[in-house]
Amino acid sequence: MPTTCNFALFYVDDSGSEASGYTSYSWIAVDPARWSEADKRWLGFRSQTYRRHGIPASVRLHATDLAGGRGRPSMDPMWKRSDGLVVIREGLRAIAALPGIGVGTVYRRTSARGSSFHNNKLDLYGRLVEILNRDLDVRDSFGMIVMDGDGSNLAYARSHRALTTGGRRLIEDPYFRHASVSQWVQIADFAAWSAYHSLRPTNRRTTPSTWYADILGHLDVNGGPVEA
Repeated sequence: MPTTCNFALFYVDDSGSEASGYTSYSWIAVDPARWSEADKRWLGFRSQTYRRHGIPASVRLHATDLAGGRGRPSMDPMWKRSDGLVVIREGLRAIAALPGIGVGTVYRRTSARGSSFHNNKLDLYGRLVEILNRDLDVRDSFGMIVMDGDGSNLAYARSHRALTTGGRRLIEDPYFRHASVSQWVQIADFAAWSAYHSLRPTNRRTTPSTWYADILGHLDVNGGPVEA
């Protein structure tokens, strides 16, 4: 990802399920020098979403809920469950047009269940931290991860602290922001949802399974999801 400064923001979100056997993390890498411009464009998309679909910008866009027809995010009485997928597709296209960003995904396939699945997921996050830290080192740059949540799970912080001090390029522990108040965490959620559905073998014949490659593929810094 081209950058005009020596720092990068990574908005990270997870996806996956025990039933599918996949767990994944996707990130949106943002050049801070272009953050304001990109943010303005995304808010323009949120304004369009309100005009087209009756969803206020203050309402969290959560891809899993939109795709599954859960809840009623729209104020439009004509809102249909199928409209959720339309909003996701439009959102991915809006992400694809944001300036100064890159996208990436790491995943793992596992037969683990219960706490073992959770531990596998945390281990994958540790690999993500190592990968991002290594890439920052190659670029002689620094960065910070922003994630959905309240920070109560200290295992994420341990992955950062496991990096050697001399080579640590990801500064601080991950910074947590609730998706309900962060547009950028919602952007990462859309990327993570689409990446996960591109991996699920049972969904390869459905349209959403192609959206990550077709819409965000040109932004993926690795050319596609990477097994880690």
